[in-house]
Amino acid sequence: MSRVIAYDLARLFLAPLFLAPRGIDKVDLALARHLFPDETSPHIGIMPTFWGVRAYRAPQVLRMLDHVHQIWAEHAPGEGDAAQDDRFRHVVEQIRAAGTAHHEPIPPPKQLRLRNKAVRMLRELHATGMPPGRPVRSSVPKGAIYLNVGQLGLAVPLFFRWLESRPDITCALMLHDVIPLDFPDLVRPGSAEHHGRMVRTAARHADCMIYTTVYARDTVNASLAQNGRPHLPSLVRPLPLSAAFADTANSLPELSGTRYFVVVSTIEPRKNHDLLLRVWRRLIARMGKDAPHLVIVGSRGFDSERILAPLERSAMLRARVHEVSGLSSHALASLVLGATALLSPTWVEGFGLPVLEATVMGVPAIASNIAAHREIARETTTLLPCDDDDAWERAITALPPGNHRTCPAIPADVTEAAYCADLIAYLNTVRVGRSGVVATVTA
Repeated sequence: MSRVIAYDLARLFLAPLFLAPRGIDKVDLALARHLFPDETSPHIGIMPTFWGVRAYRAPQVLRMLDHVHQIWAEHAPGEGDAAQDDRFRHVVEQIRAAGTAHHEPIPPPKQLRLRNKAVRMLRELHATGMPPGRPVRSSVPKGAIYLNVGQLGLAVPLFFRWLESRPDITCALMLHDVIPLDFPDLVRPGSAEHHGRMVRTAARHADCMIYTTVYARDTVNASLAQNGRPHLPSLVRPLPLSAAFADTANSLPELSGTRYFVVVSTIEPRKNHDLLLRVWRRLIARMGKDAPHLVIVGSRGFDSERILAPLERSAMLRARVHEVSGLSSHALASLVLGATALLSPTWVEGFGLPVLEATVMGVPAIASNIAAHREIARETTTLLPCDDDDAWERAITALPPGNHRTCPAIPADVTEAAYCADLIAYLNTVRVGRSGVVATVTA
């Protein structure tokens, strides 16, 4: 019999702070929708508030999830197609107009300023009417499972102190990676300290862990062992394909035959956009107006101004490299499906969802030869060193245009439904005994 799940909503509650969902946001939202299909769901939402960590019943959670869908344009199939996304249409027009007398390089994408974020958060509070909720210690049923896949809040130990008075609850956490600890030079200053607190929180409270790759499991386990919690029960389960990708049947006809490549990630040093901009300068110098297009999809992160500085200095580069953020998942899926290839030169990843999304849709991917990518690579994936500009240039120029593509049938095991079912089935095998010893049992 399935147990009640107390699902951490902190990451989803902060959705208004971002123009579009990131990879883990989509998974978080899919799990929430799976657990709360309607107002009769027995599961409970958990969230830190001004009144402490509080619990919410299904009707309250559903109001919040509906608002998240609305602000992120994550509509049901058929309601949120790419044609309705203004940012997407702008990118398409820029690509089609490049090299013509009417071409005007795309301006930098609008970022959410502090005032915008505050207004969006207030609108969410008004739209959802979220009440103070009920005290979490007394509201979560006996023997429930606390599940947190967003890893948000793990750096604040206070948010997890309630678990100490509820030893009957199984605490299941997902730590995406320990990149800030292993590669501090690739992240924002202070990230290593922040991530260290997250690992210590997991080591103190987790009864089982959820990972996306064997690489993520091994590196996180090494950090947990340093904090006295080696060999926690765990599930390694690759992330699923977003439903929006599965619902996208065809690529956009307007870009059929156009050679364009897509990179999807936050713009920060770890993602290695520097390599792509070096390669595109070489392609433009050699091919001129026949050089392919590069579409950079993602919000600006740490050190992004330095990374994108070449675009500011070169009009020719701006004519071939297009930056956009805030695309809906349907728009992103259409863009990827018609691309010559998906590019991912990142130095290190815990998973690599864009590579999975492209390859499942039948789009070639050129990715860095790192552990996480090797786990999800398929026959259409080309793995290259992160620092070999020549190899990346050769691989990019060797591929023909994407032309018109039809999305193939999506394997059942990569769907959101299968992911949610597998995760919940695993959680129902984990029990905490009276002595606090964790055991995995067969269902």
